[in-house]
Amino acid sequence: MSEEKSNVIINFNGREYTADDLNEEQVGLAVKLNTAGKQLLRLQEAADTYAMINEYKNILIEAFDKTLAVEEEEVIEEE
Repeated sequence: MSEEKSNVIINFNGREYTADDLNEEQVGLAVKLNTAGKQLLRLQEAADTYAMINEYKNILIEAFDKTLAVEEEEVIEEE
């Protein structure tokens, strides 16, 4: 069974397909589907990372802006 699992080219609609189950065109499409799926997962991870870092950047912007507001208040009080 483990040898059978290693020969699986694609799992599609709940069924595992090996090279023996597919013609040449189907094998090519299955390989492209697998590649596209992997790339989409990587892009999703990158999008999630982007969103998280952008949120953190916005928190830093707010913190920096608050320090400027405090400095401006101190300058006004000194005058």
